[in-house]
Amino acid sequence: MKVCMAKFNPNDFLECHINDALNVLKSMKTAFPWIPELSKENIWELLFYSILLHDLGKCAIGFQKAGAQGKIWGYRHEILSATFTQFLEYTEENKNLVALAILTHHRYLTDVPVPTKVEEFVWESYLEKIDELLKNADYIEEVFLPKIPYWEICILGRTLGKFKLPSDWKEKVKEYDFDGLLKWYEQNWESHKDELIFLKGLLNACDHLSSAGESSIRLLPVVSETLELKIPREKWRPIQKQANQVRGNLLLRAPTGYGKTEAALLWADANTHLIKKGVSNRIFYVLPYKASINAMYDRLLGYFRSPELVGVLHSSSTYYLYASNLEYRRLSSLYQKIFTPLKVTTPFQIMKAFFGVGFFEMTLSELANALLVFDEIHAYEPNVLGIILAMLELLKKYKTKTLVMSATLPDFIEELFAEALHPGELKVSAEEADYFTRHRVKIVDGTLDYNLQGLAQEFKRKSLTPTLIACNTVDRAMEVYRQLKSLGYRVMLLHSRFTYGDREELERKLRNKLNSYDFVVATQVVEVSLDISFKTILTEPAPLDALIQRFGRVNRQGWREKRIADVYVLTEGSEKDKNVYKPYEIVKDSIRILEELNGQELKESQIPELVSGAYSAVKNELVKEVSKNKQTAFELFDGLQPLKKSESEEQFYKMFQGLEVVPTKFAGRVGELIDKGKGIEVHRYLVPIPYWKFFALQSRLGDIFTYDRKHCVMIANLRYSHELGLLDEVAEDEIL
Repeated sequence: MKVCMAKFNPNDFLECHINDALNVLKSMKTAFPWIPELSKENIWELLFYSILLHDLGKCAIGFQKAGAQGKIWGYRHEILSATFTQFLEYTEENKNLVALAILTHHRYLTDVPVPTKVEEFVWESYLEKIDELLKNADYIEEVFLPKIPYWEICILGRTLGKFKLPSDWKEKVKEYDFDGLLKWYEQNWESHKDELIFLKGLLNACDHLSSAGESSIRLLPVVSETLELKIPREKWRPIQKQANQVRGNLLLRAPTGYGKTEAALLWADANTHLIKKGVSNRIFYVLPYKASINAMYDRLLGYFRSPELVGVLHSSSTYYLYASNLEYRRLSSLYQKIFTPLKVTTPFQIMKAFFGVGFFEMTLSELANALLVFDEIHAYEPNVLGIILAMLELLKKYKTKTLVMSATLPDFIEELFAEALHPGELKVSAEEADYFTRHRVKIVDGTLDYNLQGLAQEFKRKSLTPTLIACNTVDRAMEVYRQLKSLGYRVMLLHSRFTYGDREELERKLRNKLNSYDFVVATQVVEVSLDISFKTILTEPAPLDALIQRFGRVNRQGWREKRIADVYVLTEGSEKDKNVYKPYEIVKDSIRILEELNGQELKESQIPELVSGAYSAVKNELVKEVSKNKQTAFELFDGLQPLKKSESEEQFYKMFQGLEVVPTKFAGRVGELIDKGKGIEVHRYLVPIPYWKFFALQSRLGDIFTYDRKHCVMIANLRYSHELGLLDEVAEDEIL
């Protein structure tokens, strides 16, 4: 038999798949010249032979017949492929590295049924499969082998002749020492950790990309030249120009509206590795919230024009691409590979690599010499900050460079990053920062309940609508919405407990018809949401950095016209707020600081000092908590073993994966969509809820959550309203 397939439906000849994967390798070899320095001098050679041999086991006649019939063979082809590494003319160490990469290119080592002679039945099964392989020996000898010198010249620039089949190769493949390979791994993985990470990671990258129909990775055009097409160099702001001169890590502080994104891109421009075809470093633009990630993705697409150059990656990015009418299947798959040079993502997608989640070696390989931009760094809880800091310290050895920036960064957070990164620092001058001042503080004594009706009348009378009313909890937002609605005002409610589909529709209305509302009542989702501008805000008390984010939704372009808008801050919240903001002293100190500014403009140059003051009483406590989480992360990461399933993978999902439920009202519709193969549409009917809320509802209302095993969704037997969202009430006869 002179034909062997690597894939079926669509069909792909084995030698064609290898050729495509080798072409991906060629593009990576050109783009990532730093890889040998970070791993092993001959890493590209070893990767070449890993790709060459990784699918040779598919020559087995059983694999070929099963694939042609649309069936699963039932044996791991990579086991058979690994046996061919014994014919490489390398040291035992190098041969073992290649064999281990091949053996684990689909599954963790612990999940591969590696045959050993100790287990007679398993070994007999292996020998049977080898016999199936040998039935296609003529393909290996007459089709595969003659192509190797041409591939060597094309990819490596010369013939190496490192792979040769001896005359007795058909006997030797039956005697491969898997026991010795596993023993070598256990004894040597720590001293060869980086080689194993890069070899497996890049083998996965080449294999996955070629299987997706791509033959090369993408490169960005020169960043500064791309920006110049929209913003002429003479219009760059001082900090933007300075960022373009900084090589290495950087801490940047600038007010909202200044152009931090462009400054970050220009910093990246100064730190890129340029080759003939463009910028070869991978750039990760990291943001804390999906809404701001989606907005940034759209913004960067405006600069770089192609969704192959700018990617988006978060827990629901596939649906976002689908809703944006982009080729979501292809793009969402490519964004998870080493393909797109600029990715907008959450820190959790990067953290996965350090917790050993998925193809973590591929992510770690992509992070080598990468440029990380952390925007809105103030928004993270101490546990996440600790993990980010640990991650950045570990990435130093991979030559990764980092920019950390924010408009409202407390000094203790800045100090933590300065200690970890030893960065340069850029801060906008007081005079330049104050140019962006656009808010005046107005303190309102008491609670929202006490003040709502009177202030609503005042705002309406003074034509200060649309007004944003910011609440700290969903329950409070619903109460306020109902009250304003009963008074005859035109009101919208926006919070996190709507289905994604309803939330998308509400945000569309805000973008297009904001002025048709008197009041928009929202929770913290508004802090990071849309690029819309209200005339004023009435907000419950919150930490000062969160309040400033809320103020950012008011009079957004006022600095252009030197227009100052009043922002109203209540002195008291509800009892439940103490569960939202911990320690609550931060909120009390924030209000105390703003009371001293009552009636005055909130100067942008004052904000960093004011925010630091709000945290001063609890600074030491928070630093200890961040440091404790950082140390815990180091201990977790230290146990990360390449090629093996990590014990911390489960911990990652417990820590960071939220829960999404389908209100019982939509259960029938969701089941119908899945049965029809339209599972992507299910996202519209999901409601995210935090685990604490899940357990609280179970405790109060009983067994209201049911897991639908057939469709793999969690059904919530709770009432749902398109106007109010998911309610804390048991549903009765609500199924559509």
